[in-house]
Amino acid sequence: MKKNHNFIKILSIATFLFLGSFSLSFASTNGINVNLHVGSCNNDGICDPETEDYFSCPSDCTPVVVPPTNPNGGTSGGFVMDNLFNNLRVEVSYNSATIKWESSIPTISSVKWGTNPDYKDGVLRNVNYLIYHTVELTNLQDGTLYYFTIDAETLLGKTNSLENQIFRTLQLPDTNPPGNPTNVTAESTKSGITVSWENPTDLDFDYIRVMRNDDRFYGSPSIGELVYEGKGTYFTDSNVIINNKYYYSLYSRDRAGNYSSGSLIDVIYNPQGEDNFGNNLTPVEKIEPLSNIYKVNQCIYSHDFKIGDIISLNSNQPIKMKTDYSFKTLDDDMWIEIIDKNNIVSKYLFTRTKDKDGFITACIPSFRVGGYYSVNVYRYDNGVEKIVNQGAFLISKTQAEKSNDYYWYIFWFIVLITAIALLFLLLLFVILPRFFKHY
Repeated sequence: MKKNHNFIKILSIATFLFLGSFSLSFASTNGINVNLHVGSCNNDGICDPETEDYFSCPSDCTPVVVPPTNPNGGTSGGFVMDNLFNNLRVEVSYNSATIKWESSIPTISSVKWGTNPDYKDGVLRNVNYLIYHTVELTNLQDGTLYYFTIDAETLLGKTNSLENQIFRTLQLPDTNPPGNPTNVTAESTKSGITVSWENPTDLDFDYIRVMRNDDRFYGSPSIGELVYEGKGTYFTDSNVIINNKYYYSLYSRDRAGNYSSGSLIDVIYNPQGEDNFGNNLTPVEKIEPLSNIYKVNQCIYSHDFKIGDIISLNSNQPIKMKTDYSFKTLDDDMWIEIIDKNNIVSKYLFTRTKDKDGFITACIPSFRVGGYYSVNVYRYDNGVEKIVNQGAFLISKTQAEKSNDYYWYIFWFIVLITAIALLFLLLLFVILPRFFKHY
């Protein structure tokens, strides 16, 4: 029995020494070869690079400490062991990002990310031991800064983290047009026609372009005579002739180069008398039968708009009138006319390009005064304007109007209380003493 025991011991030592002369090669789960070095470890506190490393002899070989690579330059995230996060890089798109890195030894890893350093948007964990790591993040927001952290664990159970990493997704091209100029007016003066307006409140607003035509409106910021371009709120057109009619189209532009659908105003230059803007309603004998769909959209609500319809809308949000009409010629423009008590208050062009839903759109800014507004939809037919739809908007009261109502309620309440108090004093000190004195 003792001889067998000695034989087994001698065989084990011989096997151990035999294995120390070569390395075994295994394949990882992703097909990458992983070399596991089995060498002699004499535990003498000295790491022999030919036969020992940290993986096979951790008692003699200490881990290598290196700073991680930051894709934006420099280093970040503290120090890590064993080159677990080599060649870190992030490949970004508009709504996705791919994070890649390499580790000198196989590790399992998890990636957490978010729009804040709390990394609460998501987490992905790899359960296989890998050297080459790839993690794809999807459903991201375009043009957004993201934070991420990586946690890694080796075969020996050693863990480490790479924190405070960032990337930014690509910004989608801005195709949203700015709001139209509002409160557009025209006035004849001795110096010419003064057109005034208010600029939109869009954060990326750049400037206003005003185009003038002598025969009609044109739905393009490049057709006609450019008479003003800038960030102001008025200009005076001095190149005008008495009793001639002029058509002005005002477009706002954002920094991405998008133009609004356009605000319109026309006026006859008459410095000696009153301007006829707002009073020259075009008489229409017959409305063209509807052959197209018209819709009025505000926020999440959509309403069909047919001849004679009255649409109730909110005063605090912009309105979009949409139609599936297709322009047949370059001059076949379409616009909306808003009327308040027989006075034209604004006109807005439809865009000439269709949206993804196949509709063209006229953008109407939010109303400043609630009430009933008549709405006419016009288009040019061989250069002649023709009404194609007609209805009305019933706009709710604005916040300012509601506040005024509130103050009036308070005023009349005070008047009522004061009247009651005066009647009470009159009764107490005048009527009642005379009554008792009489009896």
